[in-house]
Amino acid sequence: MFNLLACKKSMSRPPALQRAIKIILLILPIAVLGNLIYTGVTTGHTGFMTILRVPFYWLLLAVLFSLFPWVFAYLRLRVWSSFFRLNLTSRELAEIVLANDVAAAATPTAMGGGYAKIGLLIFHGVKSGLAASLMVIGSIEDYLSMAIVVPIVWMFFAPEHLSFWAMMQKILAAAAQLPSFLPVTVLGVFSAAVFIWAFPTTRGILLRFLPTEWLKKRLVQPLKQVFADFKNAFQVISRGGKRIFALNVFLAALQWIMRYSIFTFIAAGLGLHPDPVAFFLMQWLVYMLMNFVPTPGAIGGAEVMFILVFRGAIPPDLLPVASAAWRFVSTYLMLIVAAVLMMLVQKPTLRKKRKTPEPIAPFDSTDSRPLAPPVYPLPAPTADAPH
Repeated sequence: MFNLLACKKSMSRPPALQRAIKIILLILPIAVLGNLIYTGVTTGHTGFMTILRVPFYWLLLAVLFSLFPWVFAYLRLRVWSSFFRLNLTSRELAEIVLANDVAAAATPTAMGGGYAKIGLLIFHGVKSGLAASLMVIGSIEDYLSMAIVVPIVWMFFAPEHLSFWAMMQKILAAAAQLPSFLPVTVLGVFSAAVFIWAFPTTRGILLRFLPTEWLKKRLVQPLKQVFADFKNAFQVISRGGKRIFALNVFLAALQWIMRYSIFTFIAAGLGLHPDPVAFFLMQWLVYMLMNFVPTPGAIGGAEVMFILVFRGAIPPDLLPVASAAWRFVSTYLMLIVAAVLMMLVQKPTLRKKRKTPEPIAPFDSTDSRPLAPPVYPLPAPTADAPH
């Protein structure tokens, strides 16, 4: 079995993670302010009064369902850490979990925060291949859990107005709001890449201008090592980690069921009578559509997707208020808490530095010579002292 832990180096946190925290601290106040302005413009003072009239216990439940999924994410990472016998403390595991969400908000939703998870795992001593494996395994657990839960709920428990065709209409309506240049750009870049690589002449010209030796040294060889560690990690899982993988899929299902149920409590606090299953499916659909929004953290686009999906399920006059409240509790509040905790975890002054004692010379028991009496320094003479 390969060595799962690399030697820890004296280095700072990954620059990408530090950059993500700075971006969050910059754009988060702007996003919250934009949310307040949108609510004020669309609903006036009545929108704020509606939010203030929401009972405290419904808001508390919504906040709990927003933050508690971190516990399941922590447990999932703890399980794999124990399985691979990684020397990761609870503080380090919590930092990795928080960093994943903070970094995800600083990039488009489709990218996620996996790069921060890999960077912190490597920073805390995990080999790069295993770090990539843990990130990919976590993503597989997330998608597999929802691939199991959503069809079962949709097939056996979904209300009549959420039939397959009704959901498809909502998806098409949301897709129509995407900028038209996005699919055209993706298709154009893909077509150009296929064309260049398909013909030997164009491929030869491309390879002639590429720094092949640099790419081989800096990219190909490290990737080979990463894939080797990646393969070894999955071999270890296949031998004895199947039950752990199944347990983590179950924990991932609980984690995302809570995350997709946040607005259910907000809706109940707004005086509505939400169907838990219907609102769970619609929130899942909102999060899926957010993957197509190119802005960091789907800022601006998430609210649009929410209104498009929940149109018809919520009275029109409550849609802006509901969208703003859902976005604040499910994203902005969570990011504020995560960013503060991340800064506390990474602040070096929180840990008291202990003074390293001076090394004591070993005593030689075979030496028969008497020990010299200790010599104490004399005090400095003062003006009143006799000479």
